[in-house]
Parts: sequence; structure tokens; C-alpha cells
Amino acid sequence: MAIRAMIFIDGCWLYKGRQALFDKLGEKGFEVDYKRIPDIIAQSLAEISGQEVDIVRTCYYGTIPTNKIGYNPAKQQTFYDFLGEQCGYEMDITEIDFRKEPNALPDTKWVNANLASEMTYFAALPCVYDVAVLVAGDADYVQVLRRIRRMGKRVQLVGMNPVRGHSISSRTLLTATECFDFPHIFMDEHANEFRLQREMQTRTCMSCGKEEETTWGGEEFYCAECRTKRARKVRECNNCGKKEETTWDKDFFYCSDCRANYRSSGETSRSEGGERKTMRATLSPTVG
Repeated sequence: MAIRAMIFIDGCWLYKGRQALFDKLGEKGFEVDYKRIPDIIAQSLAEISGQEVDIVRTCYYGTIPTNKIGYNPAKQQTFYDFLGEQCGYEMDITEIDFRKEPNALPDTKWVNANLASEMTYFAALPCVYDVAVLVAGDADYVQVLRRIRRMGKRVQLVGMNPVRGHSISSRTLLTATECFDFPHIFMDEHANEFRLQREMQTRTCMSCGKEEETTWGGEEFYCAECRTKRARKVRECNNCGKKEETTWDKDFFYCSDCRANYRSSGETSRSEGGERKTMRATLSPTVG
């Protein structure tokens, strides 16, 4: 009978830890094949445990900034969409509002708290998983892993070895033998397996029909010219009516002048009508 495993990925840690994989192969153009991560883990766990492994779900935890001056989250959101739609990950993405948290460090407490709480929640449900696979490297997870094992679950860690004297995975986590039931899986030792293999191919743009050579393997493809056009477009400010070119893709849009006026006004209160109403009401004295 196959053991049921759930994978819990600390997306912020994995993103930062990619450098270890770059250094392992000595290649600057290294990319992680996110589609293969669950299969590689399942195969490695099967070899370690001597049992067939059924990956019940792969959960990915991350953050995305909103209202952060000078930052456009469109590219990051596209990546998250890819993980959910193309890789089949269960996505748990926390929005960090920088108007409320101007000094936020979105790669720390939010992800750790969400991952730990969900790992515990699923452990408490009957017959969901037998093994919790943690893809992370922070010492913060030691306590929750102890509790997971007390609940009768087994734990597997997927981490990384130190690279050039820098610890990618916390030594406290790596040496917490009471938290784990299997030898650790080190991603850098499987770097070639985790590497995304891209092949050059000729594809037809879904917008204009132009053929272009590319290594992009996603279902949708747009040529370089159409991607540029799609990324930037002229929109009308919801506050003053001014037209401005932007990559902002939300339902509402405020021009750079109105955003500057809003930030300088120091208005931070929220009205009963919600965030959008508050922003519109305080952006500019031109609103009647």
C-alpha cells in the first residue's frame, strides 16, 4: 500500500535557495523545473522508505506586495498563476499591503505561519496524509514538526547543503533529529534533476500569428512584440480622468499624479465603503 505524502513548500526560501543550485552546476542560466519537483521528491522518498509514494497534494506558500511604491506585482502574479494552473500546486499567497506595513519583510513570518498552520490542520484530519514533506530551511519549523510527529505523522525534509560557507538550510533544523523519520533530501545533490531543460522551438503567436523561435513551454504563447503591447496599455485614471500608459492590470487605476497626492496627504484611514472607496475619496481635492 502506498504511503500518502503532502508536500509543503516555503516559496520564499526556495526562491532564495536557488542560488545553491546555480552554484552547484556553475551555470548562471539555471532554472528550476517546478513541474518535476513533486515527482523527484516522490521518487527520492520511495527509495528512502522502500515504499510506493502517492503525492496527495503539493502546497506552495508565498507572498505578494500590494501598494508598494515602485513595484509592479504583475510578473510575480504570472509566476504564481503558472504554479497553480500549469504545475497543479495548491497556492496559498498572502497579500502584503505596504500602506499598512511599510517596513514589512514579506519573506518571513507570513509564509512560516501559513505553512505551519496548514501542515497541522491537515495532520489533524483523518486519512489525509501519512508523511509531511517540508521543502524549507528555517529553524522556525522545528516546533511544528515536533507536534506533527506527536500526532502520529512522519516527516521528511527537503533542504540544501551549505554553499561556499553560507547556510541555505538552518543547522538547527538539519540537526533536529527528533523531528524527522527519514534522511534529508538535498536539492543541490539532485541539481541536474531539478533543472529545467528548455528546447528551442518555433511557435505561432496566439495574437498576431507571427512565428518566433522560443524556449517557452507554456500553453499560451505571444511573440516579443505582442508581449510588449500586452504589458503596457493606456488607461484612464478613476480619480481625475487623466490618461496614462501603465502595466497595472487591476479593475481600478490611478495615475502617477493622484498616487503621489494620496501618499503625500498622509491619509491612512479606511471608510466603511472599503479600501477602494477610501482611496478615491482621499486621492485628490478634485473629487466632488
